[in-house]
Amino acid sequence: MSSSLMMCCCLLLLFSLLSEGREILVGGKSNTWSWKVPESTEETLNQWSERTRFKIGDTLLWKYNAENDSVLQVKEKDYERCDRSEPMRGYKDGHTKIELNRPGPFYFISGEEGHCQRGEKLRVVVLSPNHNRSVVDAPAPAPVNVVLSPNYNRSNVDAGAPLNAHITNKGNLNRAWSLLLLLLPLGLLV
Repeated sequence: MSSSLMMCCCLLLLFSLLSEGREILVGGKSNTWSWKVPESTEETLNQWSERTRFKIGDTLLWKYNAENDSVLQVKEKDYERCDRSEPMRGYKDGHTKIELNRPGPFYFISGEEGHCQRGEKLRVVVLSPNHNRSVVDAPAPAPVNVVLSPNYNRSNVDAGAPLNAHITNKGNLNRAWSLLLLLLPLGLLV
């Protein structure tokens, strides 16, 4: 096998390892049930969803009390009406994982009576693989100045943690970097 063909194969393997989807906790808060009737209208799951970019291959993770709740994947009309009668899929394990395997919207509601009507529902929109190409010619957004409150205390913030999100990489990034470091001394990437 020629060194250029070997290099191409290795680079394809590296890119496939780096492009694996993420596991995203619904609601973004790891220390509580993520699927429940919202306590207020100020912070709904749909507001969280609108701030999160989902791509094909990502997996949503729901944490909830399986004794008194469930997750139903439904069609748009059933989502709008909170109709639980004909779900596409239903889950009641308390730790539900659903892979986002196509672009476009996904709709989820609670399977428990009255929960959806009180706001326990989620709409997720998965970006198409070509999403970034459509904005190439768009002008860059203006810079934003951030003003922190006088009561802001940086020592209370974990610098390594994302704000209001809990996302983990499902792939093994260390494997990709290990492969790259192994190939460099062999001269295959030169």
